[in-house]
Amino acid sequence: MVSRFILSAALVLTIPAFAKDEGAGVAPEAAHQRLVDGNKRFTSEHGRKDGRSRADVRKLEAGQKPHTIVLSCSDSRVPPETVFDQGLGEIFTVRVAGEALDTSVIASIEYAVEHLGARLILVMGHTHCGAVKAAIATKTGSAGSPSLDALVKDIKPRLPASTSADVAVESAGNAKGVASDLLKRSAIIREKVTKGEVKIESALYHLNDGHVDWQ
Repeated sequence: MVSRFILSAALVLTIPAFAKDEGAGVAPEAAHQRLVDGNKRFTSEHGRKDGRSRADVRKLEAGQKPHTIVLSCSDSRVPPETVFDQGLGEIFTVRVAGEALDTSVIASIEYAVEHLGARLILVMGHTHCGAVKAAIATKTGSAGSPSLDALVKDIKPRLPASTSADVAVESAGNAKGVASDLLKRSAIIREKVTKGEVKIESALYHLNDGHVDWQ
C-alpha cells in the first residue's frame, strides 16, 4: 500500500505544470501571456524542460486541448511551437505560405475553435517572407504556376503601399489583413469573437533575433 502511494506521488510530480488544465477553456488573455512568456524564454535561451516527454506523448493520445490556434507561414525558420517554447498539445498550428486563407485553412481553425476549445487565434507573419516578396514582385503576368498565382492573388490586397528592406511592414500588414479576412469569411469565428468567447490577434516574428512583435 505504501509503495503504491509513493509511486503514485512520483508520477504526479512528473506531470508538467503547464499541462494541469491542458489549455481547456483558457482565457485569451492568459493564452496570450503564455505565448509572450514562451517567446521570452526562446530568445533568452532558457527554454522549458517539460512538455515533450514520453509521458506527455502518452497522455495526449486521448485528446488535445490547445490554448491557442496559430496561423503562420510555412517557412522552416518559423516553427510556432519552438519560437513560443510550447510543449506538445499546447498550440494548434496551421501553416501555409504567407498565412494565405483558403477553405482548408479556415476549416482547420474553425475545428479548433468549435471542438478543441481554443479561445485565442494568432495570425503571425515574419520578416523576409518569401510569399510576401513574391506578391510584391509579381506586378503583371504569372508568378510561375496557377497555384502560385492564386497565392499571390490572395496576399496582394492586404499589402500596404509602403516598402521595407526586410518586408516587415508588408508582412505585418498581411498578418493583420488575414486576421480581418478570417472574421469576414467565417461565421463561426465571427460569432464567437462578437460574443467575447474568442479573440484574434496578429504578430510579426523577426528572423534576425527571434522575438515576436504583437500588432
